[in-house]
Parts: sequence; structure tokens; C-alpha cells
Amino acid sequence: MDYTVVARIFILSIFLIIPSAYASGDTLEITYVETNTDIKDLIWEKRPVLVFSNSHLDPNLKQQIKMFGSDPDALSSRDVKVFVDDKPEPNSNLRKRFRPKGFLIILIGKDGQIKLRKNSPWSARELTRIIDKGS
Repeated sequence: MDYTVVARIFILSIFLIIPSAYASGDTLEITYVETNTDIKDLIWEKRPVLVFSNSHLDPNLKQQIKMFGSDPDALSSRDVKVFVDDKPEPNSNLRKRFRPKGFLIILIGKDGQIKLRKNSPWSARELTRIIDKGS
């Protein structure tokens, strides 16, 4: 059995499924990036948040997922869709485009422009403030 798959499912269940059971309505969309994942089709529909990490065991990644899970309604009501890329090899299309060095979170506006690029976890509240200011 592939332990990385088991670890991903475990992390996802703890930080997303359980908190979303207490959420009142919307759930936050989180997609694990594949080599050919693309976000071009989301322009004018969603606000992609890209989370890059060199490992699914990265403490910053775990903290970021937990922070998203703390208020999924705030993000989903603002059309946020989260993409997680925790495998540096093989390089995904997103990893080639944004060239992360270790942990990185990127907020992209509905217009396709980068609104935020940080190398530390950000809370849902901090992200929603950036979005509400005009991304």
C-alpha cells in the first residue's frame, strides 16, 4: 500500500471533512495537483489559491490546510478553489509556472493576476481581507 496516499487521505479527513461537518453551508474545494493540472479555465469563475510544498509532511502545509478548514464558508463564499501541490517531482505545470522554493501560497484573482504570494501559512480571515479589498 502506498503510504503517501494513506497520509493524504488522513490529513484531508482530519482537516477538511471533520471541520466541514460543522460548517453551515458551502464546502471548500481542494484539489491535489496532478502533472497536467491547469487553472486557465477558472478565470472569471473562481479564485485559485495555490499551495506548494515539497512534502505532504511539511508542517507549514499541515498548518495551512488546518487554517483553511477553520472557516471553509468564508473562502467558498468568495469562490476560492484550493490547489495543493506537495510533490516536487515530477514538476507539475503549476510548479513550472510559479517556481516555488519550498512552501508557498499564491492567491490568484478572478482576472488571473497574482494578488498574494507568501512563503508562510495564511488564515482564511487574512485571505478574505485581501479578496475583499479588490482581488
